[in-house]
Amino acid sequence: MHYIVIDLEFNGRQHYDIYPMEIIEIGAVKLNEQMEIIETFQSFIRPKFPLNRFALQFCGITKETLLKSKPFEAVIKKFKKFCGTDYKLIAWGASDFFTLMVDCKVNHVHTEWITTQLLDMTRHFDGGLQQALEDHGLQFIGQSHSALDDALNAALLLKLKLGIVSDINYFTPDTVKICTGGIKKWILMSLDKAIENDQMLSWDDFLKNRNTQKYIAIMNLADHEIRMVQNLFMKFAHMKYGRKTKKLLYA
Repeated sequence: MHYIVIDLEFNGRQHYDIYPMEIIEIGAVKLNEQMEIIETFQSFIRPKFPLNRFALQFCGITKETLLKSKPFEAVIKKFKKFCGTDYKLIAWGASDFFTLMVDCKVNHVHTEWITTQLLDMTRHFDGGLQQALEDHGLQFIGQSHSALDDALNAALLLKLKLGIVSDINYFTPDTVKICTGGIKKWILMSLDKAIENDQMLSWDDFLKNRNTQKYIAIMNLADHEIRMVQNLFMKFAHMKYGRKTKKLLYA
């Protein structure tokens, strides 16, 4: 059994964008059962969507570096080989697992290799990564928000709480959130705009919208997953319109 401490850095997104929070760097540390580091992994990833300038400054990554990097599918293929066959994935925060699964869906990458034995370290510490290090008398190694350096620092904390690797409270992916998380804000904005114009926005009209169609295409949503989006739309529409919501199903 190996333990893979993973850290991801993201392109980021504006609060109104329908583009996903895609991964632009992945770093990981592989430890054996004696908690010895036996291998590391680091790779930048060429983004598919518009670059977020703040995200680049936050991570200290240049646009040129990303544009000459390998695409997600190629990097993940190498990372899966790095992980091997018998391992647990450990991250500082469940958002890394969630975003990894979203990016796999966007890029048509199967997720069998990341759907079990996912451990979130933050359940065992207070505060952020740097705060946890300070609380335990450790200094941060390297550069903050560098994926490999963050993974190395998380591995230091893992060694202090070996019981984490025996935890059976694994992160469980929420299929509905994976399919609808990126369109939630767009639904609310669309409904609010309709209300401002003294209109009722139907599901059919929302579905025909260019941004909605773009989201469905980006996320590769199947029919049953589009119904998840519809259910979320109807939930928010009910909050906005009350009893009039029934008219929206086939309006």
